[in-house]
Amino acid sequence: MAEERKTKKCSACGGAAVYVQDIHLKNDLPFSFDFFDAALYRCPTCGHFDLYERGEEQEARERAERYRAEQDALPDYRCPSCGQVGKSERCIYCGMSCLPVKGSGAPQTERAPEPEKKKRRWFGRDDDKPDWEG
Repeated sequence: MAEERKTKKCSACGGAAVYVQDIHLKNDLPFSFDFFDAALYRCPTCGHFDLYERGEEQEARERAERYRAEQDALPDYRCPSCGQVGKSERCIYCGMSCLPVKGSGAPQTERAPEPEKKKRRWFGRDDDKPDWEG
């Protein structure tokens, strides 16, 4: 790792840029990572600074991509009760045992049809009850 940090190619002049230090960058964009660690390099000939992704960050990103690919390879299961599709044999929403989806491609987010609600009369009275019960 120390050998890797000694020199990089400068993006401005093409000379050899020398490692300076690791920098902790904060991201203020909404719905993004809170921080990012980068390695700072400086070119002694032109004075240009370059930021490079650290080796640890790159390894963590590659591990996350491999895990995501493994999760995508798992079969899909559909809950017979609520209709949610997921990767688990037990529904995370209602706890029912799920059934495998045949020909599962992209996960479907369809919900099971909801039962029809009874139409209610004015002031919340029920059609099945007489008027005097309310």
